[in-house]
Amino acid sequence: MATDETVIKILSAVGKAVHFKYPGTEGELNGILKERVVLAAGQNIGGVPYWDVIDLIDFSGEGGIHRQYMMRIGYYRKPLDRLNWGSQTTITEPLATWKALFIKTAQEKKWFRDLLAEVINEVTARD
Repeated sequence: MATDETVIKILSAVGKAVHFKYPGTEGELNGILKERVVLAAGQNIGGVPYWDVIDLIDFSGEGGIHRQYMMRIGYYRKPLDRLNWGSQTTITEPLATWKALFIKTAQEKKWFRDLLAEVINEVTARD
């Protein structure tokens, strides 16, 4: 399957159910994958291709969750021509938590601040 077909398959999950089961008795969350961005990330040293994803998940209606949207960063890999979700453990946080994490990291680490500046410069140059 070509990379374009793989990206289409990865994007086909948009609109489908998302389920999280936390360890032990910490609970579960159910939501809907609202948006996804896919980046073909290349191959690892063993030649297995990877695709990185950033997801926006809607958890509205979940009891105890006061934040409707959460962002998840994960990846897919394709060993032996079989596409697999590779992120059994992901970081999935409310948008406000991502913002706080990015702010803290940018305040403490110049390399991250420089990265964010480069991103903003490239995005605004395309507008």
